[in-house]
Amino acid sequence: MQAEILAANPASKIRIFAVNDAGQEPWNLEAAGTDRVVPILQDTVAVGAWGLWSPVYRDVVILDGNNEALGVFNLSDRNLALRPEYDALLDYLRMQAGE
Repeated sequence: MQAEILAANPASKIRIFAVNDAGQEPWNLEAAGTDRVVPILQDTVAVGAWGLWSPVYRDVVILDGNNEALGVFNLSDRNLALRPEYDALLDYLRMQAGE
């Protein structure tokens, strides 16, 4: 999705990445897998980003420029393999970014 966003708008402000909860470091390699292209950031106790957003498993948390949550799109409830669901997330990201 990131490549599609940047291909359509190279100046896009949208950036997609994963954040792993503090204490879950052993799962970074499994989450990244060999076919994944989404960068993974590791939260720490000192930063506590996970606590700021209160995500649940497979949440896509949409943030503004100040890292404040604007919305949540859960991938357990919404399958991105289905084009209408993929388009819904893509449209929401673009709307929130003003693109």
